[in-house]
Amino acid sequence: MLTATFNAFDTTRAAQFNVGDVVTLKAGGPRMTVTYAGPVAREAGEWLICQWFDEHGELRQETFAHDKVRLEPRSIPAGSVQLHKFIRVVLP
Repeated sequence: MLTATFNAFDTTRAAQFNVGDVVTLKAGGPRMTVTYAGPVAREAGEWLICQWFDEHGELRQETFAHDKVRLEPRSIPAGSVQLHKFIRVVLP
């Protein structure tokens, strides 16, 4: 007789991502927000479309495979915040 077991706490399966999740590339990079999770045209499998602001404040968007990113906490710990200096220009 064959038997099978089911482990409800098995965490080895692929991570599930949802719109609004914050992720980073496993190779490093900025924190990004998932804006779409699902199939995309001409590509097999599930994909993530993520948006982020680059170092110049420009909005960027790119598509990533699930296995290239990791989930991050939505809030940023106080010790990891980096301050950027901006010049304020006052026009007459």
